[in-house]
Amino acid sequence: MSGAVLLTERLGLRPHTPADAPFMLRLNADPEVVRYTGDSAFGALSEAEAVVRALEQQWAEHRLGRLVVVDRVSGERLGWCGLKWHASEAGVDLGFRLLRSVWGLGYATEAGAACLGEADRRGLRVFANAMPANVGSVRVLAKLGFRPTERVDEDGFMRFVRERAG
Repeated sequence: MSGAVLLTERLGLRPHTPADAPFMLRLNADPEVVRYTGDSAFGALSEAEAVVRALEQQWAEHRLGRLVVVDRVSGERLGWCGLKWHASEAGVDLGFRLLRSVWGLGYATEAGAACLGEADRRGLRVFANAMPANVGSVRVLAKLGFRPTERVDEDGFMRFVRERAG
């Protein structure tokens, strides 16, 4: 799969390019997709383009980041998943966001596991943040070996931690 930096049985994960901005606009236009993210829907393509530029910059600086999740057979973009570096916490957070049409098909777990494998290869400490009411994401995190902590921030996100494999 062209451009993929991580491959799973069904998915390819690749860095964002400017051509992904219309997809990101569509993804974030669904109020259910952004319901538990703390983000609001993009109002214009320029907002999606700015996010894509930031994601490209993170990839250029750290060779990790949020990656476009693509169906290996159809080539269809399904969402994004990846690791985001947080220097202040000396670690990375795992995040994912998928089109509602593919929820419940195991893609978040599959993509997340690929990203965690990369984190383990690099020896990175991984955490995740999710709102407790986001049952689907909490379930994915549990499948990936995360456990909730007592830490909840002012926006209602709970911290989830995972011990490094190995």
